[in-house]
Amino acid sequence: MDATIQSDQNIRILQIYNVYRFFLALLLLLSFLTGATTTQLGNQDPAVFLYTTLALLAFSLLVIFVLKPERTFSRRQRLLSTLFIIDIMCIALLTYSSRGVLSGLGLLHLVTIAAGSILIVGRMSTLLAAIASIATIYSEIYLSFTRDVVANQYIQSGLLGALLFAASLYLQGLAVRMRRSAQLAAEQASSILSLEQLNHLIIQRMRTGIVVVGADAAIITANDAAFQMLINHSGQGSLTPSSTILSLPDALLENLAQWKDNNDLRTPTFKTQKNGPQIQANFAYLTPQSDSNILIFLEDSSQIIQRVRQMKLASLGRLTASIAHEIRNPLGAISHASQLLKENDALEPADQRLLEIVLSHCARVDHIIDDVLHMSQHKKDNTDRINLYAWVSQFVAEYHEAHQVQGTISIDIEPRDIEVRVITSQLQQILNNLVENGLRYSAKATKEENLLIKGRLDVKGKTIRPILHVIDDGLGIDSQAEEHLFEPFNTTESTGTGLGLYISKELCEANQAQLSYRRTSNGKSCFSIHFAHPDRNID
Repeated sequence: MDATIQSDQNIRILQIYNVYRFFLALLLLLSFLTGATTTQLGNQDPAVFLYTTLALLAFSLLVIFVLKPERTFSRRQRLLSTLFIIDIMCIALLTYSSRGVLSGLGLLHLVTIAAGSILIVGRMSTLLAAIASIATIYSEIYLSFTRDVVANQYIQSGLLGALLFAASLYLQGLAVRMRRSAQLAAEQASSILSLEQLNHLIIQRMRTGIVVVGADAAIITANDAAFQMLINHSGQGSLTPSSTILSLPDALLENLAQWKDNNDLRTPTFKTQKNGPQIQANFAYLTPQSDSNILIFLEDSSQIIQRVRQMKLASLGRLTASIAHEIRNPLGAISHASQLLKENDALEPADQRLLEIVLSHCARVDHIIDDVLHMSQHKKDNTDRINLYAWVSQFVAEYHEAHQVQGTISIDIEPRDIEVRVITSQLQQILNNLVENGLRYSAKATKEENLLIKGRLDVKGKTIRPILHVIDDGLGIDSQAEEHLFEPFNTTESTGTGLGLYISKELCEANQAQLSYRRTSNGKSCFSIHFAHPDRNID
């Protein structure tokens, strides 16, 4: 049994016994001083009775207010034994001074023996019964020398001694059973507590978000995964690891309402914020009653979507490989024939213009095929953990060398020790697309190719995610075009393929990052890459 639990039990029993000793001494003293004769208290030796009662009362106050045995004696068997032996001797003196067992005071030994049998482990508690029996019998023998004693007093003394031994042995056995029961209960409680802690740890470490709500959709509790998915995303409350969410996001409430109407319905995925992960919610009642609490399981479907995307890219790779062979041969023949025909000086200017259009569109189709092949032929490369500032600085330097930039590409990444885990070749292609677009639109708007690459840490609760902004000086994208910004073959340029941003977004998501667009407060265009935490495995 846990020592703390045993000590607490002993302290409570000892405190009760101390209070009992004090009131017993006080009651006997008052009865003696007020001349109560119903029990003939102290009629054999009033002085001994008075002094013994006063000593017992003083000893009770000393134990309660000075010695405080609940703090010093509860685990020290010898001191406890001394405490009970003093009580036995005091009761023996009180019994002697009141003409022995006929006074009935000898029965007070039972309370002392009972307390000793419970608090003292082992043979010492039996010794207390022996001392009390010997003290009772000796007082009767001593009385027989000082005055006439009725013969049956010896029998009563012997019976009282036997009763004390019987009570001691019985209570010792009962105390042992109580200790065993308490030990078993403590072990079971400890086991249950350990299992509860283990279950709590497992639930908290699960990647599946778990939320328990009442019938009124009020949050009861949630684990850390749910905290990561729902914290402050709804704008309707807050969530900390040690508290509950104030309210569910509107999208999740809508799904919950649909499920309540039809429990067999598989609700659609939803996002709690524009750039957040796709979340699939499943629901279940905690009990068969429909008005019981509801358990909500939240699954981040981004990994499933990533696997589907990889399968889609693999299928697209096989398709485009066959398309390239089927289209590029006739496309090359058309282009070659058009170039030969263009060299004919007999052609009219109008025909020359038509040939230029044909060649231009042949080049555009060939560019589209190149982009699709490039997108679909990405292999599963290993990721690298890189310092974002150092890598971007090197990228910008190499970009300046490979392109004649008529302006400035500024870098503002703080703190300088931000790290990300990505496939660097894919990140290079993403930034190539974003920087090229940004410089082009900046030049259109301001006649200068200026660009800002800004990095920082995005902190939400326990979630820390690196983020990289590519900000240009262009006029921005109108809201109607923004809805289809990342769709394939969607472009506002007559010479564009419409695959650059689509490929960039696909590559971001292949690295468990998100690519998003927004306007800054001063109206500039800003493309943002939200990276996963560098400790997260994306291989």
